[in-house]
Amino acid sequence: MEFIARFAVVLLLFGLGAMNAQAISTNEPLRGEVRDAQSGEPIPGATVQLVELERGTAADADGQFEFTNIASGSYTLAVSSVGFRSVKVIVNHPEEEFVSIELRSLIMVADDVIVTASPVGRDIQYQSAQAFNIQNLQDRQASSFGEMLDGEPGIAMRSFGPAPARPVIRGFDGDRLLILENGERMGDLSNTAHDHNISLDPLVAERVEVVRGPASLLYGSSALGGVVNIITSDIPREWSRGSSGTVALEGSSMNDGVGSFSRYQYGGEKWAATGRFSYRGADDLRTPAGRLPGTFIQNLEGSAGLGYRNDRFSGGFSFSAIDHNYGLPEDIDDPDEEAEIRMNQQTIQGNGQWTTGRFFDQVSFRMNASRLFQQEVELEFEDGGGIDEDIELEFLQHAMNATITARHQPFSVVDTGLVGFNTHIRQLDVGGDEAFTPGIDNWSLAFFTFHEIPVTDITRMQFGVRGETHSLATRPNDDFPQMNESRSSRALSGSLGLNIRPFSGFEIGAQAARAHRFPILEELFADGIHFGAGVYERGNADLKTEIGHGSDLFVKWGNSRVRAEIAGFWYHISDYVAFEPTGEIFTDDRNRNWDVYEYSAHDARLMGGEAQISFQLTEKLETGFSTDYVRGSRLDDDSPLPTMPPLRFRIQTRYDTGRWWAGGNLRIVNRQSRVVEDELPTDGYGLIDLYAGLRFDRNGMHRISLRVDNLADTLYRDHLSRIDRTEFGSPMPGRNIRLSYRFIF
Repeated sequence: MEFIARFAVVLLLFGLGAMNAQAISTNEPLRGEVRDAQSGEPIPGATVQLVELERGTAADADGQFEFTNIASGSYTLAVSSVGFRSVKVIVNHPEEEFVSIELRSLIMVADDVIVTASPVGRDIQYQSAQAFNIQNLQDRQASSFGEMLDGEPGIAMRSFGPAPARPVIRGFDGDRLLILENGERMGDLSNTAHDHNISLDPLVAERVEVVRGPASLLYGSSALGGVVNIITSDIPREWSRGSSGTVALEGSSMNDGVGSFSRYQYGGEKWAATGRFSYRGADDLRTPAGRLPGTFIQNLEGSAGLGYRNDRFSGGFSFSAIDHNYGLPEDIDDPDEEAEIRMNQQTIQGNGQWTTGRFFDQVSFRMNASRLFQQEVELEFEDGGGIDEDIELEFLQHAMNATITARHQPFSVVDTGLVGFNTHIRQLDVGGDEAFTPGIDNWSLAFFTFHEIPVTDITRMQFGVRGETHSLATRPNDDFPQMNESRSSRALSGSLGLNIRPFSGFEIGAQAARAHRFPILEELFADGIHFGAGVYERGNADLKTEIGHGSDLFVKWGNSRVRAEIAGFWYHISDYVAFEPTGEIFTDDRNRNWDVYEYSAHDARLMGGEAQISFQLTEKLETGFSTDYVRGSRLDDDSPLPTMPPLRFRIQTRYDTGRWWAGGNLRIVNRQSRVVEDELPTDGYGLIDLYAGLRFDRNGMHRISLRVDNLADTLYRDHLSRIDRTEFGSPMPGRNIRLSYRFIF
């Protein structure tokens, strides 16, 4: 705990030196909303700056904003959002208790609304979606996005140590769940196996959007189960003249971890430049059963970007580079061996939005191109003190994704909509001593269209269709010298949705969708030891495209005191590919034993839902409850699908005075005994998490927060953990104290 004490002293001295000498105000907050002047709909993510105090914030999902601790007086609010003309409004506070600000459309907002659910920039939803802003993310700060989002309704975590932890939505994992960066595929390998990580540190994210349920209409293959869109500021999106930026620090006791992040931006009238740097380091994590070897982290990331805007255009480009090195708990009972992954990636991103003044009034472009090099390394510690390194597996990947959309004006019965094209190109070479697949060349090309129709004053309908063609060809390597296979596939996706708002605060959304997923390289052609994952994988070249038919329904209701949502889903998936243990053991030439897993296809059904309700008991005190459940089954014999999350409950409470806040969560996870053969059941457990924070300067620019996870140091196993439980018992993290600080200027 000594490092936590030192860390706290440094943060306290830094914060006190930056504090304004004036005492913290206890005056009323300044609240308001930002809406589209034409449609009257909220503008989520709009930037609101309080000019005299040099403070800024972003509108939430309902277009609302708040500044706390504001003294009486006259203030200027500068409000802007990509796609709208900026305005300045004079407010007399506290006489004007709530300010409504309207922005007139210039060009369409792309990444500042939940485009993952609504590509035309509306707040109208047809399936369950949620967003987490910068404050939400700081309260959930973690070493991976899987850990950060775990416990949210419908979202679980697949873990193989802290570094490669990845979200799971409604039981959909791996290549059925698409992780985006600023709306495009990231070019990493996290979807292919549980030992691969998401190539972006959580400290970098400024907003995270989640769509629960199929999104193949907009994003194609890999979006069968949902989408997580990570939004960064690597390309400046909003700026004012002069300098701005963020500094963030954090430390955690469970793995002696430290993290740091800094971003600086300088803006002019039309141009802005930005740069960021982040570092994360941690030792092996502690569990109630002891240290879990092979779980260290050493990550470095950096980026530089440029943005430009005028009356008809907004866009820019960025270059980023990462260097990740992390351990794998692949053979945790042998102290003379270790496994780790070394990965570096370079990425170029670009985007642009143009307004034309014609029928297709706004055209948008996004692009992500990357080079990734990754090695899975086995380390053997020799008696004389030397270290023998073997490169068991090596990947070199070049990938490019690009999307062009054109939004059209209303015509006939159609209110608004868009047409779009998407392409994905990927080349992967596989090598190393234990290459278990050949390499691959693959590409896809898609056309999609999405439209909304106002049926009545309270009812809107959406419909869309996507056609996609996909081609792949294997690339021979030393282990597969004669492999020369190719295949092409086509798929048609579509959705039909309805949104009904019969009265204020009440909303019903429903969607029926046809979605698809093409089999990936490992599922088709794997035949060998996957060293990092610790198993022998066997593919199936006869696998077909997964086709899902399903429906989603949600109901929302809320007022100033109560907010509630209930959602249900039902999916039928033809040729669902399962990764299952066979019960066989493969013994290699060094007499090491490996469990054999194979990919097989069955028709499947997944059904379940989420429910959540929150109560604003007083102006400062809020409490809530949520639960989620998913049941996955093979249709031929109603047997379970592998690695399905169990029934879960969560109770949470938060008290926020404006200057400081505190709260806690109680998570109750049920026993999971509905498992496939050779998949061990897990017991239920309960976890208590506590947190508190302080805004410790007059303007709220400095924030420090303290969180304690697993307060009781509970010994438990998460059912989606991929660490071999027979070797270690229950290797989930023990009690963890996390201290974090963020300064926004």
